[in-house]
Amino acid sequence: DQFIGNQFLEYATFSITQENYIRKAAQEFKYWNKKNELPEYKKLLLQFRLLDSTTRVDDIDDIYQKGMMFGNRSRDFFVPYMVELCSELTNQQVEEIAIHFDGLMEERRLELDNERKSFQAALEKSFVRFFRLLGVRLNNEQKNTVRLLSSDLEDTRHELIDARIKWNQQFLAILTLRKQKNFKQILTDHINSLGSEDKNTRWVINQITAEIIASLDEKQRARFQKRLGVFETSIDQILAKNLRL
Repeated sequence: DQFIGNQFLEYATFSITQENYIRKAAQEFKYWNKKNELPEYKKLLLQFRLLDSTTRVDDIDDIYQKGMMFGNRSRDFFVPYMVELCSELTNQQVEEIAIHFDGLMEERRLELDNERKSFQAALEKSFVRFFRLLGVRLNNEQKNTVRLLSSDLEDTRHELIDARIKWNQQFLAILTLRKQKNFKQILTDHINSLGSEDKNTRWVINQITAEIIASLDEKQRARFQKRLGVFETSIDQILAKNLRL
């Protein structure tokens, strides 16, 4: 909750009252998340852990869609707080938010411009890191699966940055309307519009994930299941601690 609050506080220089409001929202999210979402996270982890050599892209897509649903619910929790906070912003704070957005987008552009790897190589690197997080070191054949299945994907990273810049500009324009009667609804609709992605790219990523999980050897699968089991145990510990409070 402190991390979430600090993320919001980076957007601008807020008053003590606003800062307390942000931290209160983050604290309430923490309790809401523990009570309502953590048990569902554990179910999803179990579903992921039980994937085996018969794993298909539909299995991964089902897990992905559930994960997206959790993300949307977290967004929905915060939207009323964000809208209320935005309705009380000063002109100076709106300018600071614009500067913050510009800095974030410039950083993304520089990272992408300085990326020497191809899109496919960068995607392969992402898969290697993802599975390493899950305790699995990909072998050469599995890395080749990433290269082969992603070979026809278009690199849309610049377009995605451009789309986010456009969204940011529209967000800032909406903030100038904060004294209007329908401001809160307009801002809510705009916030909810964020997050679309290319369906073909997502399908290919899910296909790659499915094929890698289906191809795990005995040692890899044991480590995969052990790591996810650790995540589940961590959730159990948090829930047990919450019950004692």
